[in-house]
Amino acid sequence: MKWGLRLKAYPTQDLRENFCRNPNNDPGGPWCYTTDPNVRAEECGVPRCSEDVCVACNGEQYRGKVDQTESGKECQRWDSTRPHKHTFQPKKYKDKGLADNYCRNPDNRLRPWCYTMDPKTPWEYCNITTCGTRAAGDPDVNATTWCVRGKGQDYRGTMNVTPEGVTCQRWDSQFPHLHFFLPDNFKCK
Repeated sequence: MKWGLRLKAYPTQDLRENFCRNPNNDPGGPWCYTTDPNVRAEECGVPRCSEDVCVACNGEQYRGKVDQTESGKECQRWDSTRPHKHTFQPKKYKDKGLADNYCRNPDNRLRPWCYTMDPKTPWEYCNITTCGTRAAGDPDVNATTWCVRGKGQDYRGTMNVTPEGVTCQRWDSQFPHLHFFLPDNFKCK
């Protein structure tokens, strides 16, 4: 890993608080300086994004791996009728991509959705970006908040702990590790 101290102009890295980022385009993805004096920096283990990071039209063709609703509820498997009974069984609707518990749109609703594991909430829509709907020139068009695409340069989530459980050092702090990736030098988008 290269967590060098050479100062480069990275005006779009959003080095806020102690969130995992990849300001130096490290091939390992988002990382952070740690609060452990014995461990300078670590990768954060942010999961990789599905290849389908957005949906077209109403998402009938979406085959990505988002498996929770916009409120964060876990999706029920399509081949299960617990806790909610339904007719959308994968064997009956073979062309709808009803795999595992991934969000889908088998019935032409507004966007992909799923049945939830919450007995009190039968179904909810899933929060999947619609392709091509952002305003022209929007600098955050490739930003992700829950997964990593490529090397994770556009990750803007709030993960701030390494896989080993070490808390990340704030980017605006020089303790316990000195570094040049300061927010003032790397303005937000």
